[in-house]
Amino acid sequence: MGFILKIAGLVLSEISLVLGNQLFWVLVVVIMLLYKKTSNIEMAMLKNKLPLMQKTTSALFNGLIAGLLGSLLVLLLGITIERYASYDQSIFASGITYIWIIAVLLSLINARYLCFSYAGGIVALINLIIDFPNVYVPGLMALIGILHLIESLLIWIDGYSFSVPIFLKNKTGRIVGGYIMNRMWPIPLVLTVLAFPMTGAISYITSEAMPAWWPLLRQYQAFAYMPFLVPVVLGYSDVALTQSPENRCKKSAARLAVYSVILIALAVAGSKWEIFSYLAALFSPIAHEMLIKWGKREEENGKSLYDPSGEGICILYIREHSAAKQIGLQPGDRILSINNIVVQDESQLAEFLSRYPTFIWLEIKKPDGSIKTYEYQDYKDGISSLGVLIVPKNAGMYFEINDGSSPALGMLKKLLNKKSINISK
Repeated sequence: MGFILKIAGLVLSEISLVLGNQLFWVLVVVIMLLYKKTSNIEMAMLKNKLPLMQKTTSALFNGLIAGLLGSLLVLLLGITIERYASYDQSIFASGITYIWIIAVLLSLINARYLCFSYAGGIVALINLIIDFPNVYVPGLMALIGILHLIESLLIWIDGYSFSVPIFLKNKTGRIVGGYIMNRMWPIPLVLTVLAFPMTGAISYITSEAMPAWWPLLRQYQAFAYMPFLVPVVLGYSDVALTQSPENRCKKSAARLAVYSVILIALAVAGSKWEIFSYLAALFSPIAHEMLIKWGKREEENGKSLYDPSGEGICILYIREHSAAKQIGLQPGDRILSINNIVVQDESQLAEFLSRYPTFIWLEIKKPDGSIKTYEYQDYKDGISSLGVLIVPKNAGMYFEINDGSSPALGMLKKLLNKKSINISK
């Protein structure tokens, strides 16, 4: 217990330095700008923008909590991502530099490849084959696993916050309702770096001796370790068509957590048996890609929860403090009738409410097929709106979601188009 308290105190001490870390606050500003960029969709769908400061502050708070937990895991395992090398050895660049270079190059193929699970796996395999660049493969794989474990926690508790309703065309060509989730979190992460080798069997972190078993990912001898703070950004982007945003996030988070635990276990085993380092390096990108494909196929082929076809009209979104919110309606519910008048499209509902009725009762079909009746009254002002967004039978506006974009291909198309224009002139 004393060891854990020692590590926790060290983590708190290092993370407190984030207040003066300029890079961390630059990342916070970048996140704010990216959130602001998505406000156009919010305005188009909801006729108002979701609060920017609230989105940013919640991301900041959750990111700090996740950073504390992730840093605690990193220091408990004693993770380093580079092998020790004395100053007189020839080192061309830090291993993390090569990971960033490959990640950026991969992002030119598809923006979603800007993820350490892909670049880290490639660098790890290169190192295992030709012993270059200078990375400690078990440590690198464990770090990637911990980053994704943190991400799974954030997705579980915060991934569905500020989800935006949209209309989009599915693979059959029909317009259905859905939600896009787009969250980013600034994470202050405490890592360790090898300072110098120790004589004896006990490793040190700063000036304090650690238990004999520490670190779990040992580099064949005892070292003095030094903690340092690294600001990172984790993000989650997904679409919910067949289920609610919350259920979609929890399912994605659970799968990602399993992936993370397996990768960490392979990394720990890889610190003792090299074959597991190969398995971890292969598992990192391949399993991550399989998770993405699995989730995408699930949403494309599943039955839409917000389908405008069928009886009644389908509720996609419910505004806060609205009549629908107060009586307990939920997205995915279908309004079959209002005051015994059958409703076939949203214009019928709007026409009825334009008379400002003081008392209404709604016959609602739930997603599970059950029928329920809800009542609402307002004898003072009358009821002019339920405060819901309906999936229209014939949408005049919709969005298209693609499987990531290729900046390199986009630039090539622009270049070719520019050349064709010059030739035609």
